[in-house]
Amino acid sequence: MQRGPTLIVKAPGCQNLVKFSTIASGNTFGAVYWTDGKREARMLPDEPWLRKSPSEGVMFWSDECETIGQIDIFSRDSEKPEWVDLDYAEEPSEGDYIAAFQSGFGSTAEKERYIRMRLWWRGNDRTRQGEITELSDAHRDNLQSFEVILSEEDDSQKLMKAEVLRHLSRFEEALRLLDSEFPKTYSHAVKRIRDLVFCSDDKVATLT
Repeated sequence: MQRGPTLIVKAPGCQNLVKFSTIASGNTFGAVYWTDGKREARMLPDEPWLRKSPSEGVMFWSDECETIGQIDIFSRDSEKPEWVDLDYAEEPSEGDYIAAFQSGFGSTAEKERYIRMRLWWRGNDRTRQGEITELSDAHRDNLQSFEVILSEEDDSQKLMKAEVLRHLSRFEEALRLLDSEFPKTYSHAVKRIRDLVFCSDDKVATLT
């Protein structure tokens, strides 16, 4: 992985500037892919769309920020003194994603899908780490709402909907979607999730 420049941005709702780290290039060697769509790749870190200022507690969408400047990794002179102690924007916590709905961040269908997906991942992270085996009622409520807004006309959303239904133990409904037509690029994921359905397994799993 090669790091790109650090961006200095003015985020909506924040009084102070924040930093964004960027990636110039990376790879997915050794990456782990999960049935809920999450990818864990050490050499290609995730770049969240919704972020948060750690000092101000303000959330914002990355593409709604104004870029003020950047720090070139190959030039120390590109960093202004007043940028040295700026916070790096971070991914919201589980509680932040829940609060995002109350704050109106899910204002479009795309944004709502993103927040519900990220909240789902946060719940599954505890299963990935072996801390729990069952999702909480709050996370199941999120999945109930997520399932409703996922379109069966879009292949990616349809597969995700099948996986959400599997997590909710609605196996027959999940199988109905999995038995429909998908592009060949989805065949491995479809087979893996179908096998889990046949085992009545409603836990997140690796795509291996």
